[in-house]
This record gives sequence, C-alpha cells and structure tokens, in this order.
Amino acid sequence: MQHKIGVISPSLPLKSEQETETAVKRLADNDISVEFFTSKSKLEDFMLAQTSEAEVIIASRGGFNSVELLPKLDFSKITKPLCGYSDITVLLNALLAQTGIVQYLGPNLKALNGDVEDYGIKNFISIALEQKGANYYPAKAYMDTHISKTQTFANSGLTIINEGKAKGRLVGGNLCSQIMLAGTKYYPVFDDMIIIAEEDDLCGTETFNMFMRNLWALFNYDFAKNIRGLIIGRFMQNSLVDVAAVKQKLQAFEALRHIPVIAGFDTGHTLPQMTLPLGKEAILDTASDSVLSF
Repeated sequence: MQHKIGVISPSLPLKSEQETETAVKRLADNDISVEFFTSKSKLEDFMLAQTSEAEVIIASRGGFNSVELLPKLDFSKITKPLCGYSDITVLLNALLAQTGIVQYLGPNLKALNGDVEDYGIKNFISIALEQKGANYYPAKAYMDTHISKTQTFANSGLTIINEGKAKGRLVGGNLCSQIMLAGTKYYPVFDDMIIIAEEDDLCGTETFNMFMRNLWALFNYDFAKNIRGLIIGRFMQNSLVDVAAVKQKLQAFEALRHIPVIAGFDTGHTLPQMTLPLGKEAILDTASDSVLSF
C-alpha cells in the first residue's frame, strides 16, 4: 500500500538539497510519496497541509521558534498528526493537548538521512503510517551527527535507573521545549503519564545540569503527581555525560524514587530514533525484554 506524507518547516527549513533528495528517495523506496509545503508563511503551510491527501505531516527539521505558531493555529481544523522532534516537541504536545489526536515523536525529514539499518524509517512506517502497536527493541548502533555524519557507534543499551512497572499515556520529548509549555493549556495532562525527556548538546558540558534543572521544574508542577514513569533519551557525545553519574544523580532525586526510570533510549538528538505515539497508552516495565510497549 502506498502512503503519502506532507512536509512542512515550522522551525527551520532544510538547507541542503542533497539531504532533501536523499530522504525523498528513501521514502520512495519504501512506497511513500512526499508533498512539500513551501510558501513563505509557516502558518499557511501548516494549515494547507491539513487539507492535503497526506496521512501524516512531518517536519523538515527542528530549530527554534515553532512556539510562535501556537496562538495562530486554528486547532478545530487540525485533523492530521505531526511527526518530528527537538523544537517540534512544542507543536506535538500542544496539538495533543488541544485536539486529543495522537502525535508522533520521531524522525523529521533530515533525520532520515542519518538512519542506521533502516531502524528509523521502519519504525516510522509501522507506528505512524500503519498505526501498529510496538515493542521497543534497541538499535544496534547509532549516529551522532555533531560528531560525524558517517560514523556509527555501538549501542551500549539501556541504563535502568529505577526498576518497576507503570502504565500511562506518553507525553514529552525535548525537555527544554516541554518547559515552555508546562502549566499552560498547551501541555497535555492525563491521569496517568509516562514522560519522555531528552536534551541536545547546545549547552556543551553543562547539558546534564540544564537537564536536571528543567527536570526539577517539570516535577514542581501539580500534574507531576500523575507521572508514573520516565524515559530518558540518549545524550549526545559533546555533552560528555557520564552514565554512572546520571544514575547516581537521578536515584537521589526524591520525586523519581517510586517510579520506573530508564536512560539511553533510542529517542532524542542521536539517530536513529524509535517513533513514539504521544497520547497513546503505553507500558514501561524494566523487567520485560522490550521494556516499553504500546
């Protein structure tokens, strides 16, 4: 079955024609056609994509300032899910909060160029386009494009911070982007929530300090009492985050002591990424082989 996706640029546009051509070819090889929306208005492109034949809208890349779209969007006319990560976290969670439609935390168009063994595109097709459930399995290797656009690194696997089992709806993505929404009508709140949190390397060696500050801020909101589990994405190499130090610091975080917490998950700013359906109920179980299922 052929699928169709729409591509918009609510943050920054792709700068490389080669990146666009490579991603479009990979999608075509998987029987997916692409329609681009490239007017000078981000708002016009966003709403026009909603009236297209595309099943899912995907961001061309991340960047900055997609938050500017929120007061301008007519949420009553939004019927199609969006996929992306980084700054697109803002839109994903706002759309979920305002429409109730499942959104997809996963690769943008640019990220499909840094896939490893088709992990990212296969997950995207199965979960976002075919709307299938899934059990998490780790990618065998990953790329950090701030280090190299060709080199791959062995995946050392998950780190279990706190053991346990939890059920809840998936919420989150890039942590600093979540903090922009927390406490507003644009942040989705459910009775039972599993939070996904990750960070890029823009703060360099202070990345983990920034991550912890934002995590503290998130858990200070009243809805934190509904958080049943925490999934932390893989940190980028330029952040120089020590896994042992992460475990020690998080195990001392009082708010996390009674919920399952894992780190090193295939989500965030390293590639490839598992596509995660925000708003869908999932089970996080540290004793299970798949750890996460939905």
